[in-house]
Amino acid sequence: MFNRKRMILLSTLRVFVCMCIGLGVTPSAFAFAEAAISATSQSNPMIRYCVDPDWLPYEAIIDGRHIGISSDYLNLLADYTNLRFELVPTSSWRQSLELLQQGECELTPILNQTPKRDEYLSFSDIFFKSPNVLVSLKTQPFLQGFEHIGQRTLAIPKDYRLVEYIQQFYPHINTVLTKTERDGLEKVANGDVDVFVGSMFSVNAYIQQHGLTSLKIAGWGGPEDELRVGVIHAKKDLLQQINAGLAKITHADHIAIYKKWHNITVVEDIDYSLALQILALLSLCIFFLLYRTIDVTKYNRKLTDHNKALQQLQLELERKNTDLDFLTQHDPLTKLYNRHFFNQTFLADARQHDCNNICLVMIDIDFFKAINDRYGHAAGDQVLVQFADILQSSVRDGDVVARWGGEEFVIVCQHVGIQGAKELCQRITQELRDFSFDNNIKVTCSFGIAMLGENEAIQLCFERADMALLQAKKTGRNRYCCA
Repeated sequence: MFNRKRMILLSTLRVFVCMCIGLGVTPSAFAFAEAAISATSQSNPMIRYCVDPDWLPYEAIIDGRHIGISSDYLNLLADYTNLRFELVPTSSWRQSLELLQQGECELTPILNQTPKRDEYLSFSDIFFKSPNVLVSLKTQPFLQGFEHIGQRTLAIPKDYRLVEYIQQFYPHINTVLTKTERDGLEKVANGDVDVFVGSMFSVNAYIQQHGLTSLKIAGWGGPEDELRVGVIHAKKDLLQQINAGLAKITHADHIAIYKKWHNITVVEDIDYSLALQILALLSLCIFFLLYRTIDVTKYNRKLTDHNKALQQLQLELERKNTDLDFLTQHDPLTKLYNRHFFNQTFLADARQHDCNNICLVMIDIDFFKAINDRYGHAAGDQVLVQFADILQSSVRDGDVVARWGGEEFVIVCQHVGIQGAKELCQRITQELRDFSFDNNIKVTCSFGIAMLGENEAIQLCFERADMALLQAKKTGRNRYCCA
């Protein structure tokens, strides 16, 4: 791959040297540049690496090209070190692991460290973290963690770190090994297994891309992923360079990669490395041309303009970085609090309140899939936005409203009893009757109400509200039921 790039670069350079000769520049610059490229190629041998070919957004092989989060980090490592990398294509993650054990691959760019993998890999510092989540059908109760799975079947991709974790700490769980995360999610959607556990980013991407609206996030799935670069023991001397390169990756670099691959529906990946190398060599030729033919003052003026543009881009990046906290705590469509904020913030604080004065209201828009099917997803998204506005205008200042997932919402009413929660549901129902949605769509919803009991765990209250919501839907929808 890099030899082909080198040939293209040299060919381009030869064309510009001809231009340089025509303007009185000697060919010695070309000889020097070609010698430099040859010396660099010889001093930095290629490192063969393997990836998981079907693990977006983390990594994948599409049309023979490595794309995803790990590809972007590998490009940054190439920029910040003298290392060069060459992809060894594989058809599965298992095949990649086998090639690593055989030494045919020398590196894999993103994976968790486990005792079993320590037998044939050495690991870099952690450079990316991500939570794992449990996924189930919406008819299932919220599970919160592995300890609440009980007799349900749990699907896990084979050869993933979580298999070892479950076998060690939860050996009683009935597990089903799948080829990929995609297979596991489809088994849950088809009813073949009850629960699936996988990375939040890849699970979210697949659910959005394939419209699996019957699925929901049912809880947290054990320890979060702590992703590293793995190299075979024979190449562990590379770790010093790799860790040094990872340390040079800036906070802005991490945020740019996160935003690029967060909540993707279509992945577009363009390899700019060849263009950047060509531009670098063209700049070298242009330098010689300018040295003989262009006024230095004019060149400095262009350089000043370029620096101003860079400063403007830096200011824009700083402004965008200020939005990161908002994005991590709010749903991007409705601007309500998201589930992550709700679990991390409210559930921790709720235990400090008077349990007799907290009511939980679970809400589900009736027949929302039919709205998407008839009017399109754009119209469905607009209904969600307008519905969120109605919820916000109906609650009190001290109440907390969050989008739980899909067409499900949750309200925590503080300092109010069951009767107050019922009146809130009636008020929202009346607002829905009076409101004119786009396309004259009629919207109703079902409610499940539960009051936090004395010394009751928050999770149990959630499950009771969820069961009450299910009862409201079973008994005709457009109504509320109390746990």
